[in-house]
Amino acid sequence: MALRDTSIDPVLLKSARAQFIEKGFAKASVSEICRNAGVTTGALYIRYKGKEELYDALVADAVAMMETFMKNADVDIEHLSDRELLLPWYGDKSQICSFFDMFENVRDQFTLLLTCSDGTKYQNFHHDFAQKLTDADYCYYIEAYKRGFATELVTKEQLHIYLTAYWDLFYEPFIHGMTRSEIDELCAGIERWINWKALLGLPDKMPF
Repeated sequence: MALRDTSIDPVLLKSARAQFIEKGFAKASVSEICRNAGVTTGALYIRYKGKEELYDALVADAVAMMETFMKNADVDIEHLSDRELLLPWYGDKSQICSFFDMFENVRDQFTLLLTCSDGTKYQNFHHDFAQKLTDADYCYYIEAYKRGFATELVTKEQLHIYLTAYWDLFYEPFIHGMTRSEIDELCAGIERWINWKALLGLPDKMPF
């Protein structure tokens, strides 16, 4: 079986990305993508079923990264040590910066997800991401409450709202095209602003 010729894929993807950014996914035109790439529509359809698959290819790494992050958050809470259970709530600037590092590694794809996903299967990805992390983080909170570390009563719905706002802090800098140095300055402000310890009634300092 002959191998598929992938030599024109980069120029097709570059043209598609420019079209999605300029017009959004719904209004992007396959014919215009092909014209700007200097290829025929037939050449595109040999490689991709349409603009949906072009978009999928453009965001694949970012989607995989976020799926891995969510999968890693799903752990057996009851078997965690007290320190392992509490550590996520005591994040400092370095932890916040590590989240930005994760998104920075796929900046172009991540930005495309944030700004041009309407009309695609990823249009609710940021909501789904917050919801899945809420499921995991609520288990952490409930276990911390059971063990006597968390003293404030927080419902799952409330935590979802807090976490949705929290993760928006990591989306907005990419939507606004902030440089990495600007993001690094922002990390210190986020650390001062977010106080999970007070919100959940945890000890002011890690007890371990």
